[in-house]
Amino acid sequence: MQKYLMGIDRGTTNVKAGLYHLDGTEAAVSGQACEEVKSPRTGYAEQNMERIWQDTARAIRGLWDHGFRPEEVIGVGLSGQGGGMFLVDESGVPVREGIVSLDSRVACEAEKWKQEGLHREFLELWKDGNSTLPQALLYWMKEKEPDQYRKCKWMLQCKDWIRYRLTGSIRYEITDASNGFLIDKAYAYQLGVLDEYGISEARELFPELIKPWDLAGTVTEVAARDTGLLPGTPVCGGGHDVAMAAFGSGCVYKDQLSCVLGTWGLNLLLIEHPHPMMEHYGKIILSAVPDMYLFMNGGSTGSSLEWFMDRFCEEEKSEAEERGVSVYEVVEERILEGENASRSSVICHPYTEPLLMMPGYENAQAGFYGMTARTTKGQLLRAVLEGIAIETALFLEVSRNAADRLDAIYLTGGGASNRLLAQMIADAARVKVRIMDIRESGCRGAALTAGIAVGVFRDHAEAGSLPIRIREEFVPDESGGAKYIEEKMKKSKRIAKAMEEIWNH
Repeated sequence: MQKYLMGIDRGTTNVKAGLYHLDGTEAAVSGQACEEVKSPRTGYAEQNMERIWQDTARAIRGLWDHGFRPEEVIGVGLSGQGGGMFLVDESGVPVREGIVSLDSRVACEAEKWKQEGLHREFLELWKDGNSTLPQALLYWMKEKEPDQYRKCKWMLQCKDWIRYRLTGSIRYEITDASNGFLIDKAYAYQLGVLDEYGISEARELFPELIKPWDLAGTVTEVAARDTGLLPGTPVCGGGHDVAMAAFGSGCVYKDQLSCVLGTWGLNLLLIEHPHPMMEHYGKIILSAVPDMYLFMNGGSTGSSLEWFMDRFCEEEKSEAEERGVSVYEVVEERILEGENASRSSVICHPYTEPLLMMPGYENAQAGFYGMTARTTKGQLLRAVLEGIAIETALFLEVSRNAADRLDAIYLTGGGASNRLLAQMIADAARVKVRIMDIRESGCRGAALTAGIAVGVFRDHAEAGSLPIRIREEFVPDESGGAKYIEEKMKKSKRIAKAMEEIWNH
């Protein structure tokens, strides 16, 4: 009988369940669209917690349609979006809708409080402005929803909720605890901040901590009926989606860097010893690998590209659908056809969302500079891709300073299918770019973590040493492309400096 490890990765828009051979190669992936994020008030971003579970169960059941059998699954791992708040009462029933990572209600409320001179102690503590920190959301809930607040028994993150529905075990996991600044390097809670916020009673809401590679329990009879999994199938702790994505990309040693080109273009660098200065340029959380940290930074590269293509590339999308090819393939053809195909004087700032982790770009906005009546659509498309490559390289400059050496970037995510963009990133960052043959790095990381938990692998080093095929490698084009984009990067920086005053007012 074949044996497989299952990885479940729950994002905001999709939840995916993947089966992996014990050599780490993908056998199948099943996806399920999530409920659309609801925003009943300005800044709110919510999803129904029961629907989150049902969508996850549907994704798992989809795997059996491919001919796989539940008895072949020997372990289940989890990956999920970080940030937000998922609360249950003493019976394990949701107290309210789940608050997801896109939520900004605390920021909206804080702006009102600031204008009204209220909650000054909170505003002084909440200097970083992160709206999805558990302590900030709990403070908000105590003020705005006191009745529901009193009903709360446990505070969970999204994948903790899914784990609870699978196993009946209530736990809080260390990479998510690290993401909320609630844990120290010894994997112990540091909840003093709750006292400072005036919500000391919330200490009781945080359940026992678990590590990603720890066994959390087994699939219950009820969960088995929902998912088709066998009762008694082991389930591990799982982790924050960026931690699982880095591990799933093969990053287990210091200075290995994975770049995920999804909605957010995130650079994920494994480090041993965080330096406080790093926090000005990114975020540091515990890695999915023991005694290692993950330094992450980046911007909304994927959403910037989607924004442009949704509004200006209907023709290319229709052509791609007719030909049965990726829209990126059609876009690349547009860029490379005609006069001046390999060059463009147009500069693009693709900042449809501000770069919160890049000093000077916190309020950045999108813009095109240098267009004329002769500018073609292909040149605009090229400028957008170049802008994304330059943005990626700006963040990689910070990562490079944090690493002893940076030999290559492991590129995954939807944007990794864009070959022209991969070459531009190699040229802009002056580093090799390797496109990994991985469809779902989060699912893979979760599955491998389950493999460690059930004893398939001795440790993370063994799981991380499993070969991953490099689909394609791009090296900096020092004969032309790298110098060309270097000049554009210099101009892009000068324009950004000139625009700073406008962006900030």
